Amino acid sequence: MELTIQGHGLELGVGFENFVKRKTGKLERYLPGIEEMRVEVTKQSAKDDAPKELELTIRRRHTLLRVEERNADVFAALDSALDKMYHRIARYKGRRIDMRHAMAAAEEDQELAQAEALPIDEDEVMEEQRVMRTKSFTITPMSTDEAIEQMELLGHDFFVFIHADDAATKVVYRRKTGDYGLLQPER
Repeated sequence: MELTIQGHGLELGVGFENFVKRKTGKLERYLPGIEEMRVEVTKQSAKDDAPKELELTIRRRHTLLRVEERNADVFAALDSALDKMYHRIARYKGRRIDMRHAMAAAEEDQELAQAEALPIDEDEVMEEQRVMRTKSFTITPMSTDEAIEQMELLGHDFFVFIHADDAATKVVYRRKTGDYGLLQPER
């Protein structure tokens, strides 16, 4: 497992790095096969007691799990982010088990291969003071249910994907009522 720890706008000490290594090392027990783990801490203000944003991202077989937490204390932010990540891992594993029971063995391999998705390269870009961040990612064909699952695992409100049946680019999103919507282009 490759572990990356980055601080944006602040210097992270060796004590914090050791704390991260000790705490995140336990995640491998709950989710074997983690390929990469990234911890990014961003200072929001010049004040020392200002909240810091901590983002914890796990990449496993092309599936991303991400949580964010804000706190003035980066140690407390990491603990809270790890609690969220444990819940997200439990939900991820539960959905995988449900999918396995619903599919035949031959179909399972094909569906799971399609469900693995989207490593994201993040690149901050300023253009015309409107585009604050640009993300590039690989799109893998998947079903609407798989796209909703990936959206939930990333903690996003929407998700762009190519539908496996008709190869059209579509967007699933979470509605205010808690259910989901699907945007698809007219042909």
